[in-house]
Parts: sequence; structure tokens; C-alpha cells
Amino acid sequence: MKKILVADDSKIISNIIERAFKDEYEVLTAVNGREAIDIIKNNVDDSIIGMFLDLNMPEVDGFTVLDYFKENNLFKRIPVCIITGDVQKERIDRAFNYNILDVLAKPFTFERVREEVEKIISLSQM
Repeated sequence: MKKILVADDSKIISNIIERAFKDEYEVLTAVNGREAIDIIKNNVDDSIIGMFLDLNMPEVDGFTVLDYFKENNLFKRIPVCIITGDVQKERIDRAFNYNILDVLAKPFTFERVREEVEKIISLSQM
């Protein structure tokens, strides 16, 4: 089964995405960037088709994960959509300096998440 990784310290956000896609994908969750990187390292079989990444997490933040993706050339293998409650222009601009798919501002709708997953799927089939 294909997997979607959700890296967010908010259980509410992780639960929403997990419930929305549990019938179609295995949803892996990480509460910080260190866990997200560990999950990626342990799933090298291309089963993770996309990631929703919060920028503000404890211990290791989302920008550190983005740096890891850049250093390991992972953006083409795992498309990344940023999910954040921090809509400061300079942080959003900084995120777009990476090869991310999009930014979803919290709170977001189920329909908006579904749109992002459809983008991820279309990229993973290329």
C-alpha cells in the first residue's frame, strides 16, 4: 500500500489527514522532524508517495527536514506540501526556496487537502 507521511506536532492535524485517507493510503505520522527523517530513511522502497510537513515542530523543525530533502535529492521522489499556521511572508517565501509542491495554511479544508494529494499522486505517476 502506498504511504503518505504527515509530519506535524498537532495530533488533530495528523488525525484529520489519517482519517481522510486511511482507506486509500497508509498514513505515517511523525511529531517532529527527527521522526520524519527516520521514517524516510526506513522507507527507501518508494512506498511514500508524498509528505505533509509542518514548519514549526519541536526538536527538529520543518526547515531542517527540507534541508535533508535537498541534501539527499528527495523532492522528486517524495513531493512535499507544507502545512503551517505560521503565514509570515518571509517564512513562506523561505519554504518556496525549496522544491515544495505547495503551502496549506491552517486551518484548511478537507477539499484542499484532497487537491494536494491529487497533485502528489499525479507527480508520483510521472
